[in-house]
This record gives sequence, structure tokens and C-alpha cells, in this order.
Amino acid sequence: MSNWSQLVSLFVAFLQANLVGFGGGPGTIPFVKDQTVNVHHWLTPGGFADALAFAMALPGPVATKLATYVGFKVAGVAGAVSALMATLLPTAIAMVAIFRLFQVYRDSPYVAGAITAVKPVVVVLLVMVALDLGRTAFPGWAAWVVGGAGAVMLLFLKVNPAVVIALALAAGALFRIGPHP
Repeated sequence: MSNWSQLVSLFVAFLQANLVGFGGGPGTIPFVKDQTVNVHHWLTPGGFADALAFAMALPGPVATKLATYVGFKVAGVAGAVSALMATLLPTAIAMVAIFRLFQVYRDSPYVAGAITAVKPVVVVLLVMVALDLGRTAFPGWAAWVVGGAGAVMLLFLKVNPAVVIALALAAGALFRIGPHP
């Protein structure tokens, strides 16, 4: 059974990360990493990279999967629910609260300018996450081969990402790529 302080810490950490993350789940990843690795030390950098890799490999929004994983790791089912609610609430409340305003002002050059200006910042945040994840994602030459093959399939052959992920999982298991206990 988890204690209230753990549940509150999870809720506040994920609420903070999701209040400042723009652009959906990927935009929150740097903030979730900061809370889970640097602030609360619930995960190591490598543990976060592993959690993110699995979250990206599964269907659905990455932010909810990370929240569920971390919450469960820290405080079981109650922790998963706490972190997940903190992840969902900001967006749900914001959508309900500002939907009508956006409908009225969506053609405003101020709104269009604000949204256009924030997009490059979101891209930079995603690049930062990719570079950070890349430090642990390539433990040896075999991982580079799988990553390169995945890039070719995704970028040039236009293979469905789910198929590329499934092939990477199979190759990793079959050839036992990476560190082994």
C-alpha cells in the first residue's frame, strides 16, 4: 500500500510536467524526465530511457504510458492512478475551459502567431529528448545496425512505424542486443 505523500508527490510532479509541456505527450517528455530522474530520483537516466523506449513502442499517448509506469513503480496501482490523473487533468480542463475562446479567436493573427512561434520550441525539446535518449540507446554496433535499418525503413521505404518497432523488438530479442544481466 502506498502512502499519501508518495501519491501527492506523483500527482504534483506529473501535474507540473504536464502543465508546461506544449504539443501533447512528446512535448512533456523533457519535463517528465526532469521530475522523475533529477528531482525525485524515481528513475535513473538509463531507467528513464528504457521506460521511454517501451512507452514509445506501445500504442497510445506516450505521456500517459510514462505516468502509468512511473506511478506504478513508485506506489503501485494507486500511484499509477495518481500520476495518470495528473497527466490527463491539465489537458481535459484546458480543453473544456478554452474551447469556446479558441473557436471565437482561431482566425486571430495573435493566436496564429503564438502557436506558430511555439512550434520550433517544441521541436527543440523533442531534439533534446532524442539526443538524451541516444546516449543510452546505442550500447553497441548491433544497436546501430538496428537503428540504421529502422531509419531506412521509416524514412525511405515508408514502412509503418508499428511494423518497424515490432521488427526491432524481434531483432533485439533474437540477437540479444544490448547489455545482459
